[in-house]
Amino acid sequence: MAGKQFHLVERAAERLRQEGLIEAAALASAAPPAPMAAESAEGPTALQDPDALTRVADPAPSGLALPGLVPSGLSPSGLAPPGLAPSGLVPPGPVPPERTPRPPPIEAVTLERAGLVSWSSTRSRVSEEIRLLQSQLLRSAFAPADGRQTPLNLVMVTSARPGEGKSFAALNIAAGIARQQDREVLLVDADGKQHNLGEKLGLAGAPGLLDLIADPGLTPNDLVVASALPKLSVLPVGRPIEQSAELFATRQMASVIAGLGRRYADRIVILDAPPCLSSSDPSTLAPLVGQVVFVVQAEQTQREEVEAGLDLVQSCPTLMLLLNKVKMKTTHAFGAYATPYA
Repeated sequence: MAGKQFHLVERAAERLRQEGLIEAAALASAAPPAPMAAESAEGPTALQDPDALTRVADPAPSGLALPGLVPSGLSPSGLAPPGLAPSGLVPPGPVPPERTPRPPPIEAVTLERAGLVSWSSTRSRVSEEIRLLQSQLLRSAFAPADGRQTPLNLVMVTSARPGEGKSFAALNIAAGIARQQDREVLLVDADGKQHNLGEKLGLAGAPGLLDLIADPGLTPNDLVVASALPKLSVLPVGRPIEQSAELFATRQMASVIAGLGRRYADRIVILDAPPCLSSSDPSTLAPLVGQVVFVVQAEQTQREEVEAGLDLVQSCPTLMLLLNKVKMKTTHAFGAYATPYA
């Protein structure tokens, strides 16, 4: 009886091997089953049943093994060896990091702390100068392209050296256009250095421009942050990642910047870029934008510094110089009215 039982099991195992359900190595190590008990009063045993061979040859349920056999890739205890997955299963890949939630809208008080000029009923010199500049930007931004490939609504704000007020200018130009209610404005923080515009606006560590480059599955709409000004939104620079500086010189960066101009063709997109003489990013971005606002600090920036900075962004077709931090010596100057005029 024992020999017949072993013969049936051997045939079942051979059929399983042929169907690829177990490996030959497992068959070689399988031990003969213990002799089965004689026919009981309730009926024949499993191996004496005429249909037993068919049932034994059927694949075992998931997670179960046939008696006396160890599934390929598993240890006798039923656990996979370290670093291996059960046969037929694909080991799980690395779990992607959870995306940082979108920050809440930027409040008015935060905008003011970042340097936003208060536009009250009184016309200040600063607000009037900003109005003049934004009018020039708008005229060029939505003029006929004349066959040019560069989106004219893409505007980069930069300077020669740090501390000349480029972020102050970028924020107030963007807010000034948004306050007119005619056009929407997207302000992009493209300066990866510390104490950038995004940090001043409370967006440090928020996903943004760098994340768009690193993750093609993201879209700008996933990352743009609203503000207290309904027509003004901000795209942070993004979380620092490995080789962040090299990303600005990649084709993907050029594709993302050009994509912003096309996606938001009905609005002004203002890039707050690093200073020209402290980063290579402005010279990389200059061919991608339609206009450059070059901020110069009055009585501080040297002429050779201005010329060197302009040389680095001359690939942009339209350059504008903005003189900042001018010391006024008379009240009878442009925009210096104490009360609104009729």
